[in-house]
Amino acid sequence: MSTGTTRQTAGRKRLGVLSRGLWALLGAWAACGCAASPGLNAERLYRTVREASVFVLADGRHRGSGFFADSRGLIVTAAHMVKGQTDGIEVVSPVAGRLEARPVAIDLGHDVALLRVGRRKEPYPALRIAERIPPPGTEILLFGDAAFQHHLLLAGSVSAVEPTYCHNPGVGGYTRVFFAAGASPNGTSGGCWVDREARVVGVQSGYLNISTKVPAGIAMVSPPEAVRRLLATRRSPAAATLGSRLDELWTQPKGFIARFPKGSAGVVTVVPAKDGPAAKAGLKKGSLITAIDGKPVAYIQDVMAVVRSKKPGEEVTLEVLDPDKKPKRLVKVRLGTLR
Repeated sequence: MSTGTTRQTAGRKRLGVLSRGLWALLGAWAACGCAASPGLNAERLYRTVREASVFVLADGRHRGSGFFADSRGLIVTAAHMVKGQTDGIEVVSPVAGRLEARPVAIDLGHDVALLRVGRRKEPYPALRIAERIPPPGTEILLFGDAAFQHHLLLAGSVSAVEPTYCHNPGVGGYTRVFFAAGASPNGTSGGCWVDREARVVGVQSGYLNISTKVPAGIAMVSPPEAVRRLLATRRSPAAATLGSRLDELWTQPKGFIARFPKGSAGVVTVVPAKDGPAAKAGLKKGSLITAIDGKPVAYIQDVMAVVRSKKPGEEVTLEVLDPDKKPKRLVKVRLGTLR
């Protein structure tokens, strides 16, 4: 055999080894879920989500959206739409018609509620719940009955994978959510955000505002693990609260920031609820929380993560700085229950 033939044979062997290694690597990549999935075609995706979705009525009036998460009649919606409503709840399904519903469990800390309708001979079309929030930049789709227009599918994308805490006036406190870029108009609360496989990656909770009337195009979405937990336990968890709306110091007017020592950071009690835990402990509007249980804070997330790690009735110790450069003080707050 000539030297050239020997070299060609060796080259083909090396190429074969490299090719097999590349295909093995691609196979492992796909197996771990890293490869892109084509998902359902648009028509099938829309039909699947539409058939499993409902809109919610309270005392005969449209409140928002929801979806079947169990073929035996369990429906997921937003807690703020049915909070305090023990009867008069109905849902309207494109495949099952108008049905009476009763509350089963409510999680105010994540703005998720579970309803039940009566069994029927045919199973209800239900959606699967995703294991986790998709990576930032992933396309997701919101389905709901927006502003009294029905069966709308709205495109968006995941903006941040790590959940945080946002104040939700409908809940009366802070909810743990993640953010999605995209339209989330009135009437879609409780609607499902789905991926291209029609798996529920979150539940529409609210939206951020540029002003009191102008949405910023950023949706607040309840994470899938909260939905999975509520479906598994069917019990209403208690969420701890400080009883005050909070803002980060660096979001405040320049004159207010100047009332604290230069370089200060922390979280301001903006609107302590009357007779709430913070107010009872002596915190007023404009008190600056600089630490909680000995941990320095700069973001609302820093405070709320500690608060939600505790049960209602337990205490937290706040390091508080009042305006106009007064000495710091320690304040013990007995946490209340989000109701």
